[in-house]
Amino acid sequence: MPSTLNIEQLNTNSSPRIIIVGGGIVGAALAFHLSKAKSENHIILIDKSLETLLGSTGHAPGFVGQLNESPVLTRLAKDTVQDYLTIPGGFETVGGLELSSTPPGLEALKRRQKTAHAAGLPAELVTPEVAASLAPDFIESNSIEHCLHFPSDGTANAGVITSYYVNQARARGVDFLEAAVTGFVTKKDNETSKIATIKTASGDINSEGSTVILATGIWTSSLISSDNTPVTQLPIPIVPVAHPYTFTPPRARRADAAYPFVRWLDHHVYARDHGDRDGLGTYDHPPMQVDPTESAIGSWPSSFDQVLSEAASHLKNKSDFLVQGQNKNPEEPYVADKPFNGIFSITPDNLPFAGRVPDVKNLWLAAAIWVTTAAGTAKLLAREILGNGEHSTASEDKALLDALNPARFQGIEAGLLLRQSLSKYNDIYNREA
Repeated sequence: MPSTLNIEQLNTNSSPRIIIVGGGIVGAALAFHLSKAKSENHIILIDKSLETLLGSTGHAPGFVGQLNESPVLTRLAKDTVQDYLTIPGGFETVGGLELSSTPPGLEALKRRQKTAHAAGLPAELVTPEVAASLAPDFIESNSIEHCLHFPSDGTANAGVITSYYVNQARARGVDFLEAAVTGFVTKKDNETSKIATIKTASGDINSEGSTVILATGIWTSSLISSDNTPVTQLPIPIVPVAHPYTFTPPRARRADAAYPFVRWLDHHVYARDHGDRDGLGTYDHPPMQVDPTESAIGSWPSSFDQVLSEAASHLKNKSDFLVQGQNKNPEEPYVADKPFNGIFSITPDNLPFAGRVPDVKNLWLAAAIWVTTAAGTAKLLAREILGNGEHSTASEDKALLDALNPARFQGIEAGLLLRQSLSKYNDIYNREA
């Protein structure tokens, strides 16, 4: 999709503006939901590539498991599913399975079933035989003992969803600008500061009278601290990490219903049916902080070959999965059916950053947000930015925004925040916040 305006046109437009930086699923959802409201704001979305999804959206496994140990994330995930279900081809309710073969695992599944029911989500303990019948190429019934089925969970097609949001937003008058944002210039404004200029590789954008929202995922921390003077004095610990994912070779689509998303809790391994191939990912390796460059596909650590080999050993069709990484150089083109290092963001409490940055008057964050909660978080922020609580009570929104407050780590030492973030990686799907 080409740009719908240029920087010169943007700088000569004096109407109130909301500038969204980042065109992945979060930025696109924000543009869509902000554009649905009656407002005088001119909404502009800026991304360095309007044709290709270069961030984490472009390679997300797509599983939307609504239950989380954090009630905040559960609420946002439920809201997200309701949004995705309205998008043609955006969401498939295939369900989710969690498997374990240990007594602690059984207790965890029983607890999660109880928590799910309290949150209004269906969840049923099933036999290994039933679980294997739902995903027979993945699961051998004699290799597991305990299984929990979440029938209302499913898989999201992040590319389809993002395109839908973009097209709908554009039809409602949102403008799009292809430009690589490189940093910001701030100006003192009484007790706070404000973003006065958005610097891009194509020229500077005057943003003094604008609301600026960073939906920049893995690049957020580097963008707000790229100069000698950081944009905010608050710690914003969004840590990009490496993550291995692989596939089977392409195959004919299965004749029956698509498999549920499957997670082996004892081994931190997960698998999904992509339709024309199967996918496999794992968190069973030491967390690895990385420095993303042009895309969210990183170079391939040689240790990931063994990591994937071990992960595949837990699946019935283990021999089908490719485990030898091909992308040694992040500048090489990404081959969609090869193992890859998909970079994503983690935080010290595994919660996103969503809300206004209190010491930068016109800056908002919408970052470290997964596909699982993208639409719910975007709707929440849109209501807050526009002051419209039509679809939620003020107290509900306030509780969510308090939990996601960008200032919540104020006063905590950076090294400790980094260690806390990395410590969350290995139990990402059972996270407590």
